Amino acid sequence: MTQEIEKIGSVGLDRYTEIVTELRKLVETVSRAHFAIGDYALEVEPMRAFRMPEGPCEEEFTVRDSLFRLAEDIGLSYSVVKNARWAASK
Repeated sequence: MTQEIEKIGSVGLDRYTEIVTELRKLVETVSRAHFAIGDYALEVEPMRAFRMPEGPCEEEFTVRDSLFRLAEDIGLSYSVVKNARWAASK
C-alpha cells in the first residue's frame, strides 16, 4: 500500500510549511520597511494643504521632484515612495 503525501503545488506539506514560515518573516520585514520609508519620506516632504505655487521659482524642488530623487537614491520606484509617504501620513 502506497502512502499518499499531501502536496501543495510541487512541494510536500512540510516544505510548504517551511516556506510559509520564511515568507511571513519577510512580509513582516517588508511591512516595517514600508512604514520606515513612509516616515522618512514625510520628513523629506511633509504633507501640506494643496495650494497653487506663487511663481515658477517659488521652490527649488517640487514634492514630486524630491520624492522622485529620494526613490532613485534608495533604489525604489517613485510610486512606492509616494504611496509609503501617503500611508505614513494617515
